[in-house]
Amino acid sequence: MRIFIAAGGTGGHVFPSVSVAEELRRLGNHEVFFLGTRRGLEADTVAPRFPILYVSARGWDRRFGLRTLRMVGENIVGFSTMGWYFLRYRPQAFLAMGSYLSLLGAFWAKFFRVPIYLHEQNVYPGLANRIVARWARKVFLAFAETEKYLRTRGEVEVTGNPLRREVMDWRGKKEEARCFLGLESNRKTILVVGGSRGSSILNRVFLEALEILPQANLQVIHITGKEDYLEVSERARKKPFPYLVFPFLESIGVAYAAADVAFCRSGANTVTELFFFGLPSILVPYGEATDNHQWYNACWLAQQGLAVVLGERELQASILAQKLLEFLEQPPQPRKAVVSWVQHLQKASTCIAQGILGDHREERA
Repeated sequence: MRIFIAAGGTGGHVFPSVSVAEELRRLGNHEVFFLGTRRGLEADTVAPRFPILYVSARGWDRRFGLRTLRMVGENIVGFSTMGWYFLRYRPQAFLAMGSYLSLLGAFWAKFFRVPIYLHEQNVYPGLANRIVARWARKVFLAFAETEKYLRTRGEVEVTGNPLRREVMDWRGKKEEARCFLGLESNRKTILVVGGSRGSSILNRVFLEALEILPQANLQVIHITGKEDYLEVSERARKKPFPYLVFPFLESIGVAYAAADVAFCRSGANTVTELFFFGLPSILVPYGEATDNHQWYNACWLAQQGLAVVLGERELQASILAQKLLEFLEQPPQPRKAVVSWVQHLQKASTCIAQGILGDHREERA
């Protein structure tokens, strides 16, 4: 079976897609092609594992201006290129994982009558997936709460967000993770992550909060993004405790396993991984995220008893220091339902892959 997967831009779309693609290979060595851009994370992350069919495309900036013309031009070119790929490779299934690439590909899938499948990673679905859901034969959801925001005639299944095996394998291995990273085993460990591209506001406020916190028993893992890496590294070298700085950490499972508390954005992938590791978190949703979708994700994790949510406007070093101290001294207790959902998440990529393959078999029978 030949399958097109459209996923691009951020880790929230790309990493779950890779998990599903690996499962499709495992279940029968099916032929998987990704549709992506050379500018997105997929160019570095997907290319070593799966073939990518590159297109010129760009996300919709909803503020009109000169950039709108550039966006329209690139997407017209990308749309035409995708049509050629559908003609040349003739896929038997199309999996939309969100973003503008999903919408462009879904138009051609509908035109060529290729079965469309969709996975939504966020609590509140993006515009592209809200449109594509109307044409999808099956809709897979990370969160049950999402169904009320979608209009679809397809079958709906709540699978959870697919997590990478190399991330999940670190769950419950705190001692091993700290040893692997060269951290001390008896210190309280703070993890700072601003998403796959980093966050300057989170980096700055955390460094300010660190000056307020008692530092005698602390150590830090800080994933900064490329832009702030050198500056944070310079500040970290002056600290009298272990302070690890990375521009990006693809194998982030080891960092979750080593940490006692996290200070993060609230993209879908991050929230699911924090939930899977049961890691108490202070979450700051990205204020300019489309449809404020990170806010919905953060509130979901807070409802599970594992997080507090701070808006960017209320984010101050003193407040952050107080919350970090509270979580380090008295970690919140997750609800009982968390345990069963963690087991469910381990099978998410299998459920999606089997859902697509099973539907294909029924169609051919």
